[in-house]
Amino acid sequence: MESIVVKVNLPTLGVVSINFRDISAEVVDLFNNIREFSRQKGIKHLGLIAEVFEGSSHSRYEYVMLQCAFVDLVENQYKGSPNIALGGLTINGQEISGNAIIKSWFLLSNFGHTKYTYGDEKSLILFAIKNKGFRTQLLKPIKDKSLKKWCQKVILNYDYSHMNFVLAIIRIYKETFRNVKLRVSLLQVLKLLLLKSDEFDIKVSMEKLEQLKKIYNVIRELSIITIDGHYSHIPININSIAAIISMGEIEKNYNNNSLTKQLKPIISLLHDEIYLNKNVLELQRNYEIESQEVLQTYKSVGLSKLLTLAFSDGLLTDKNTNLKHFARLEIGDDLQNGDDFKLQLKKLEKVRTGCRDTDYYIDSNPISGLKYIDIFLNEGRFNKKQLPALVFNICNFIYELTDDLEDNANYDVDIVLDYAMNLSNKYNVDIEELSHLLLAARKLTYPELNRRYRENIIPLFKELLWSVMRYFIDEKYFLDIDIHTKKYPPFNFKLNEMSNELFLEKFDSAINNENNFDRAAEIKQLKRSAGRQFEGYKLASLTRITIYDLSKPPGSRIVTDIDSVLIKVNKNNFIIEFHETKNTKRKQESNAKKDLRNKFVNVLNTNAKGYRISGVKGMGAKLVLKINSDN
Repeated sequence: MESIVVKVNLPTLGVVSINFRDISAEVVDLFNNIREFSRQKGIKHLGLIAEVFEGSSHSRYEYVMLQCAFVDLVENQYKGSPNIALGGLTINGQEISGNAIIKSWFLLSNFGHTKYTYGDEKSLILFAIKNKGFRTQLLKPIKDKSLKKWCQKVILNYDYSHMNFVLAIIRIYKETFRNVKLRVSLLQVLKLLLLKSDEFDIKVSMEKLEQLKKIYNVIRELSIITIDGHYSHIPININSIAAIISMGEIEKNYNNNSLTKQLKPIISLLHDEIYLNKNVLELQRNYEIESQEVLQTYKSVGLSKLLTLAFSDGLLTDKNTNLKHFARLEIGDDLQNGDDFKLQLKKLEKVRTGCRDTDYYIDSNPISGLKYIDIFLNEGRFNKKQLPALVFNICNFIYELTDDLEDNANYDVDIVLDYAMNLSNKYNVDIEELSHLLLAARKLTYPELNRRYRENIIPLFKELLWSVMRYFIDEKYFLDIDIHTKKYPPFNFKLNEMSNELFLEKFDSAINNENNFDRAAEIKQLKRSAGRQFEGYKLASLTRITIYDLSKPPGSRIVTDIDSVLIKVNKNNFIIEFHETKNTKRKQESNAKKDLRNKFVNVLNTNAKGYRISGVKGMGAKLVLKINSDN
């Protein structure tokens, strides 16, 4: 087939002419026949994200053309290079240019993206995970066994970043109904990108294929940073042309992977600040929930019509959200256990016990490896009576993560100890005596466990404490903590099984290590309240919290501060105390009450209705809010 030249105006590159030949020309010809490029011009590359970040309105067409333009730049710059030259790849005896293969990968990747990108694609994959009949019908058009198996794995593993390829394969079968030869060629090209070498029966140089796949991945990441960075609020951009020109020298000097490593921190930042932004996830999760009702009609309406809707207009036209972000838990590698996605959903469903007007979301940053669990409130239905159950359930969820923490920390140690136990019979060792020795050896891991606990579990309880506080503070105010010491931790927590004495020892340590007499007095007041018996969890902030109104001039932004906070919670009861201490000889209680009443009360929202202010004899006062799920 003759080559096809497309002229396009692109960000950072200007007007460029892109040459499509071999298999990529056949893909472009198919796209022209079914008006695919017209569809992509009407799709925002970031999908639902563009609804939150309105400036990020670039189209998917711009994105795919930028990728293809970069392919030409790489080819022109590195002809003859042993590591980067695109050259050609012989597939089952037929040579195809590397340029055409990589462009085909990009074209077909975008062929599978829906109107609202991850909005529709995550909705489809979630519904497919939960509904086997839908999943079977969705994959029914795919006749190739190896591709169908790969697609099933993508869905069941909630690998939504590859759902576009699943949908692309389905569309290939549909749009090449009368051109079987083209279908075979397109599926063959996708197999080379998606499948492992032992999963396809195609004669090809694996070394050359891996080189092309590596270049494909570098260009993909470079394109994401170039276009999403250009149109977003992130103050980071990249000179893509300079990156391509210097790629050869970088790859030669740094063992073929340095440029990729240099790009990954920026990709990670884009995930954290844009793709996983809390406001974005509010909209995303609401879209998923409401679109599930649309997908429920697949038997009556027809799956084909629903897919057509997803590609043309999106599964939903009304993209308003009733969800309000409540809390985010960051789950690091030490807390991840390899559970499949369906089991993770089942565990998280427990968080909604007794508080059904809530929802949750699981996602991850593929670069940093962090998993994010976001908890949402349904603004129209959630009420304070559900708060005790919600906070208690989240505490339980965090507490149960300690099992995964211990399993991960002791994994290698346990293998060695189990091996030693298994050898006891062979060497006629007394099992009871060996058990005592191995138990003593295992205790040597406790310092490491304690370190991992401090780094992984405590921050989750801290974030929960802050989330609960924000629930009662008007949105226009900003909270900041005063980390005034390094000699004791700023937060203290009592878990269900922890003794009250151990909990209070941390207050004593803080008081003894505090050189500021006013601050020591504030911790003493907090300790008095924290020491009272309570069956459940206790979360305490030992730091002073400053509250700002950032809409005011810099010199007038501090509204008030609060000396310490205590939360007590069990299944049915929730108590939060905001403490104000006066380290003076007289009028401690009346002056502290006055500060709370005249300053702190003004920053509270309507969720704090029903509070009471009471004195703490000889110390100050506290604002207390009690919520009982039965009242």
